[in-house]
Amino acid sequence: MSTPPTNIPADLAHALRAGIDAARAASSAAAHVSATVLIRAADGRGSIHQAWRGEGPDAWCQVASPGFRAHLLKTGHGDRAQIAFISLTTDAYERVRDRVLELEECPHDLECECAATPWPSVDDLRSHPDDLEIVTREDEERGFARLSSGRIDLTLWDESVRLLFGLVQLTRAVDRP
Repeated sequence: MSTPPTNIPADLAHALRAGIDAARAASSAAAHVSATVLIRAADGRGSIHQAWRGEGPDAWCQVASPGFRAHLLKTGHGDRAQIAFISLTTDAYERVRDRVLELEECPHDLECECAATPWPSVDDLRSHPDDLEIVTREDEERGFARLSSGRIDLTLWDESVRLLFGLVQLTRAVDRP
């Protein structure tokens, strides 16, 4: 009895490789557009850089802008980012916190798995010198926040660029003179 072939035929292997390469190129292009979207949210202030392995999450590219750093994640199609807001005022932090909690208000149905206190308040941060986790569902970490010298550093690990566009604008609206 003969063993059936286990290799993909060459013509299909080449077509598969071309499809994968096209998908990668499209995701990379989408990530660069998403990076531009985040810079636009920051009033055009910022720059796009190559993401290097070991410098942070596996990313298509990264954005450096006054007030935040973002990595466009390879786990998405160029539409998801990890963002670190740097030195937010307490007002800006509360606006971001309130907006996300408002958007994700849980209906508390029978299958509710939401955390009792998903985002630490400014008072919570004042009473804890270490990072406090942001958890929206049971055992689902979303990021962390830390208060130092009256300012808050906030990191969110995997968010849609659509949401982050609004959050960047909220942080800037609060901090403008």
